[in-house]
Amino acid sequence: MKQRREFLVGAGTAAVAGLAGCSGGSGSGSTTESGEGTTATGGDETTTSGGDGGSGGDAIPIGVLLPFSGEYAWVGENVLPVTRMIAQEINEQGGIGGRDVTLVQADTEGSPSASLSAAKKLINVENVAGIIGPTSITMSAVFDLFQENQVPIVTPTAGTTSLDDRGGEYVFRTVPSDALGGRAIAKALRNQQYNTVTDYSNMALMVGNKEVFQSFKSPIRESFEEFGGTVTEAVDFKTGKASYESEVQTVMNSEPEVTVLVGSKDDSIKIMRAAYQAGYEGNWYVTQDQTTDVFLEEAPEQVTGGILGLQSATYQAAEEEGRIEAFQQRVTDFSGSKPKLFARNAYDAMNTLGLAMKTTATAGDEITPPNVAGNVRTVANPPEAVVTNYTDGASAIEEGSDLDYRGLVGPIDFDEDGDVGSPFAIMRVEEGSWTQAATIPPSEL
Repeated sequence: MKQRREFLVGAGTAAVAGLAGCSGGSGSGSTTESGEGTTATGGDETTTSGGDGGSGGDAIPIGVLLPFSGEYAWVGENVLPVTRMIAQEINEQGGIGGRDVTLVQADTEGSPSASLSAAKKLINVENVAGIIGPTSITMSAVFDLFQENQVPIVTPTAGTTSLDDRGGEYVFRTVPSDALGGRAIAKALRNQQYNTVTDYSNMALMVGNKEVFQSFKSPIRESFEEFGGTVTEAVDFKTGKASYESEVQTVMNSEPEVTVLVGSKDDSIKIMRAAYQAGYEGNWYVTQDQTTDVFLEEAPEQVTGGILGLQSATYQAAEEEGRIEAFQQRVTDFSGSKPKLFARNAYDAMNTLGLAMKTTATAGDEITPPNVAGNVRTVANPPEAVVTNYTDGASAIEEGSDLDYRGLVGPIDFDEDGDVGSPFAIMRVEEGSWTQAATIPPSEL
């Protein structure tokens, strides 16, 4: 009788929450999309489009440093409409100190070298006041550049653990660290109440060999063992291979109850196919990059029913107050499509940066990167006036209040390293769609 094998497949929260394109884009690296008031930069070309986002040389430029080409172009595509929407709101409220803001779109191509080049252009040529992005796979390449030039960045996508004790002065994020995501996976594995399957006592671990995936390795392994589990095998695999039969066999030889895979969408699909073709059945668990309709369409249909996944959970207060539903409708009306992965994180990142600029201008200070960076915590952390959007926040600032911005992913309370905490959702595929099975609050991690 064939033994049933159960797999948990993940993609790192940076890959999860921070998914920064794990393969470089093609071509010159110039961005292929630009929106209203958006300047598109990348590679050797720069193009500008007009619209609601700026007023020529008087405008305040804000960089959007994300992949817009290559395997992870979808990350930039998901974030850009939200940043454009908030830029329009800022300008409709009179701009910052009477000046419109404009977005400068810079394509990292999911490549550290392209990211460094694009970031230098944003800082040295475009003279941006702040940056939204980048993702985990390119963060290490540009972190020192932000620090040296005192440029504030608020990233909605970089969960990499490399930021856990490095940010907080100029680098902030509205996505939780992979350290928390790893603990959430381990907690879910060890508790049936979260995974809806069983209390797993042992697991194997497969991790792609790039930083964006390796960031997740130690948090998962150490937390699983801390919670009383045993790791039967840990395999680092080379990303982008044509097939992974040998790696799958190595893992299965250790006879795990469940296997956690931290890799890209494409590699995860290849590994799922290799396992299925080898005759193994079971429960798959994918993380944020994979908890999408696209993944369900591309993964083997025979194994997607009932698979599990990890996502950042909906902030309960925002949902109860109707802010999540209102946001979804607003983005749909603005862009013509529903908000997707990282959209809520982008909303909080752009509001935080915009309100920091508003505070700077209202105080009579020049809009410079260091001045803006100094006000990021001022508008985010308690115990000041609670606001949940840019317009209300701008009004409160004009009335002389400091702010406690509470967003869509949670209270944006930056710790000393610029990190935030938020709940995680355990997802499950039912009738061909992702549904939320359970929530793990930050207090459990």
